[in-house]
Amino acid sequence: MATKELRFKKKGISERRRTGILLILIGIGIPLILSFFQEEGEFRFHSKTRIIERGLIPQEQKEIELALHQKKQSMSETQRVVEEVKDVYRKLLGEDYYKDKWVFREYHGFLIPFRYAIAFGMLFGLVGLGRLLLG
Repeated sequence: MATKELRFKKKGISERRRTGILLILIGIGIPLILSFFQEEGEFRFHSKTRIIERGLIPQEQKEIELALHQKKQSMSETQRVVEEVKDVYRKLLGEDYYKDKWVFREYHGFLIPFRYAIAFGMLFGLVGLGRLLLG
């Protein structure tokens, strides 16, 4: 009579399922990590920003002074004191009511929309899910 050898089956995860889980984690991690490097929904390469200031014309300055004077008239005493302190600090920081700032952003070169990173991550996740279920 032949004796059968007793072997216990290894109860671990197969290699295909392990790679499936890894692909799912990569699919979640790619958009999550790349979201920190995006600007306004895009990955921009070779972009630059220019800030241009111009002085206001005398008519615009008079209109601003008139608006500030009318605003201060309607304030209570404590609000006026707070506003004067804010004006002092505003001048120390270099901010002024009488300068107009223009910000230009020029985008030259290569840019990739963030939705492509999400689609790439979903592709990895779906392939990983298939390997997990079928493995």
